[in-house]
Amino acid sequence: MTSKYPVTTPTEETCFSQGDAERLDQASLLTRGATADTASLVTAPDVQNLLALSSATVQQAVLTSATTLSSPSSTGSSSDVAAGASGAEVCANDTIATIMALTQRQMWAVQSESGALCRWWDLMWTDEEDNKMADAAGKPKPDILDGNFLWPGSYDLCFSIRSDGNQSSQFSGQYCTATVPLAAAPQVSFFPIVLSIGLCVPSTCSSTDMTSLLTDVLALLNTSLTVKVTCREKDKPMDTKAKVGIAICSVLLAMLIAGTVLDILFIQMPKWRSQDIMSFKATNGFVGQDEHQPLLHHQPAKAYVPEPGVVSRFLIAFSIYTNCSKLLSTRQPPGSLTCIHGIRFLSMTWVVLGHSFLFAMSSAENAGRYLPVFIQRWTSQAITSATVSVDSFFALSGMLVAYLTLKEMKKRNGKLNWFMFYFHRFWRLTPAYMLVIMVYTCLSPYWGDGPLWPETLGDRDKCISYWWRNFLYINNLFPFEQMCLAQSWYLANDIQFYILSPLIFLPLFYFPLLGIGSATVFMLVSAITPAMLTMRDSLPPGIVAKVEVNSTIMTDYMDFYIKPYNRMGPYVVGMLAGYFLYRSDCRLKIKKVVNLCAWAVATACSLAILYGLYGASSGSPVTLATSAFYNAVHRHVWGACVCWVVVACVTGNGGFVNTILSWSAFVPLSRLTYCIYLLHLMMMELYLLNSDTTFYMNDINVVMFFLSILVVSYMAATVASMAFEAPLMGLEKVLLHREKSDEGSKADVQSR
Repeated sequence: MTSKYPVTTPTEETCFSQGDAERLDQASLLTRGATADTASLVTAPDVQNLLALSSATVQQAVLTSATTLSSPSSTGSSSDVAAGASGAEVCANDTIATIMALTQRQMWAVQSESGALCRWWDLMWTDEEDNKMADAAGKPKPDILDGNFLWPGSYDLCFSIRSDGNQSSQFSGQYCTATVPLAAAPQVSFFPIVLSIGLCVPSTCSSTDMTSLLTDVLALLNTSLTVKVTCREKDKPMDTKAKVGIAICSVLLAMLIAGTVLDILFIQMPKWRSQDIMSFKATNGFVGQDEHQPLLHHQPAKAYVPEPGVVSRFLIAFSIYTNCSKLLSTRQPPGSLTCIHGIRFLSMTWVVLGHSFLFAMSSAENAGRYLPVFIQRWTSQAITSATVSVDSFFALSGMLVAYLTLKEMKKRNGKLNWFMFYFHRFWRLTPAYMLVIMVYTCLSPYWGDGPLWPETLGDRDKCISYWWRNFLYINNLFPFEQMCLAQSWYLANDIQFYILSPLIFLPLFYFPLLGIGSATVFMLVSAITPAMLTMRDSLPPGIVAKVEVNSTIMTDYMDFYIKPYNRMGPYVVGMLAGYFLYRSDCRLKIKKVVNLCAWAVATACSLAILYGLYGASSGSPVTLATSAFYNAVHRHVWGACVCWVVVACVTGNGGFVNTILSWSAFVPLSRLTYCIYLLHLMMMELYLLNSDTTFYMNDINVVMFFLSILVVSYMAATVASMAFEAPLMGLEKVLLHREKSDEGSKADVQSR
């Protein structure tokens, strides 16, 4: 088969100057040197073959494969190619031109356009032009054995390249990403090892064309590797989903503006005018009927504010002014468990810290070198044991549901509005939850750009297919790899525990011993089940207990991690603590010695959970029985420790701990924890995947990344709370004509 681009002989005229030849010699030498050095480090044959892609033999294989693609028009003219060739043929032709120009320093005549390739060569390699296609492609980097398999290249440089207008096939640079799973590569973390190489190819090539071409190349290398190529669009046209998402967001924005204006003009301004009048009267000695009242009598004057109608109340629920005032208020009703606000804030900060480390590691160029050193330090346990931060929320949620619901049942002689009990919880979580999924699914493709930004975020495709599981709160019953929003497993568990909670608090209210027995059964099930599953599947006692834990084991562990029967223990412990607070009326008098002993036991148990696996992380072997015992009891024990902190603080036995946790500044911060939980992973994606380079892990970079994500997440959560969380909570009162919270909302208001 004859190529459309015949190779010239050395005696024929070429378009390369002596300087061009010298530059190409240097580039070829560097490429061969990098390939040889890299291949010597990696012993896996598949990796060696892949790194050899830059060799002359493989380049000729690419040429042969591309020529095969162009064969249907191999005898035609270049004008035929431009006029009637398929996309694959045009891609092949342009690829041949590029490869031959770079590797053989020889000239093809494109029929009458004999100077086209020379102009393309000049565009890529002359000193005056910085935009060079070869320079824009990803290249092997150091630290391959340390997990540096992300070779992005230069995204913007590639897209800035333009071909000469005189070519029959006019094209520009197009950035593509070739991903190759490397099962034989050294395992440096529990993330799957995938080689990702940035390619700068002619814009006439599609993802299918490049995948087919590179698949043929790998076949010629006699390797079992597979490759998938995804090409990018610099300016993506908006699809229907994006337009719908923008339309919904625009409607919300209009309602926010209308509600705020209406609230200020017709509700707040009359109040302000009345306050100004009363202040003027007091300042200027106005004598009225109030002077004839007793000196100690005081009845504050109320401004006349017209009662808004249903439509006005509907819009005012979206008032940024009112909702922001509620968010920033630090006032708490009498009997509130004020210390939970500090626990919420600290627990959410811990969640963000753990996820920040994992996300940074997933796109780090030196994870394999940094991680073994990091886990040798005792401070690493704050990361490896961060999963118990979620158990703190389970314990608090169970405690508040039991405590507040039992108090309300006592007031109502054992009656409970079951519709409101369940509806309020569903309404509290679902609208904001679904709106976040909608915005993420519809608009996330347009949030970012760059070599690391995927054509479609992994969770987006899952949300398109499985969003209904999230709506029904059953997504934790399916494999973790199908999860829409990775963090949403917690919400499914929380709702499921809430649905089952009457099986515990109703017996506790009517027959306390039966209720304690019911709670004991639930705790035993949530302890025995994870122990049995750990023994059956040989699961580790934690997510990152050992570097040697591979991605397959971690996939099994994550499916184990999200299941409700493995996570209900802290929730039930919290319900028992809530029952104790209800029965004791938040009063507990204990001796100082007993109090100190209780604090010492709680502290010792907490430290044992956090640092008990330090030896395993440092390389000491962990028996399967130890893993089973740890997975069975550590979450129950952690929940009990958290509950003791709350009980001690509420009953006056918390000392300085209560002073810290009850700090009023924690109140507005704790109100944002739900929105932060929904949004913080998206903030990490925006930060890391919009970068042109991979993340370099060291202590300072990780801390700065965590702090920046924490601050940005709180900012985003504030916007989300003002935009839909707080307004939708206000709409509940409007739609159901509820001016005061009943038992459903009381059982939920603090557990949010």
